[in-house]
Amino acid sequence: MHVELMTKTDFVGLVRDLEEMIQATTRNTHEGRQAVYDNDDLCKKLKVSKRTLQNWRDDGLIEFSQIGHKIYYTEQAVNQMLEKSKVKSLNNNYRGR
Repeated sequence: MHVELMTKTDFVGLVRDLEEMIQATTRNTHEGRQAVYDNDDLCKKLKVSKRTLQNWRDDGLIEFSQIGHKIYYTEQAVNQMLEKSKVKSLNNNYRGR
């Protein structure tokens, strides 16, 4: 039987290396993550009805994913839809009465 021993210094170094790897993995995971909304979340966020979201999906205005009966929207899809729907002001000099 062969037994290998580890010194305290080696053990501390190993733990430190493992902690750094865990932090790097966690950091990389959170950086690439974007928000995902279901129907209820997006209705509340945009203050629209579920029927409005259905109309937008039917008209192809917003991208979505469906898993079973549940509909999901990425933050990117929501932002793209809002950008496409943006209307520029016709009168930039208007200051009210």
